[in-house]
Amino acid sequence: MRAPRTYLDPTMLEQARRLEAMTQSVRTLLPPGLRDHCWVGNIKEGVLILVTDSGTWAHQLRYMQREILKQMKAYHGISARSVKIRVRPVMQAFTPRPGKPLPPLNEEAREALSRAADSVGDPELRQTLRRFSTQG
Repeated sequence: MRAPRTYLDPTMLEQARRLEAMTQSVRTLLPPGLRDHCWVGNIKEGVLILVTDSGTWAHQLRYMQREILKQMKAYHGISARSVKIRVRPVMQAFTPRPGKPLPPLNEEAREALSRAADSVGDPELRQTLRRFSTQG
């Protein structure tokens, strides 16, 4: 089995490393609360694109644009003319809330599930339907 990184385009991997290095560099300028909410998204046509997860953080980044551009030029040789800030909210992982237990199946529902299991050709589905038909 090949290592996962062998499937990746080397130029994309290098670009990702470069963006990560620039992100770390930008974060050294930022106040502690803002550091974890900002990253370098890209550099395109002389524009440094910063990404943050909230409009509040974007507002603070706007005040720091000049210093960020100086840092990018000094440490990474990037002579971007401007900074564009994009807000991309981070998606939260779905965690189901515990709910009320389901009421037990009545006899009619159990029989319907059993009949459905008998008529299904897929063995996995048949087994699942049978299991449901015998529960509570």
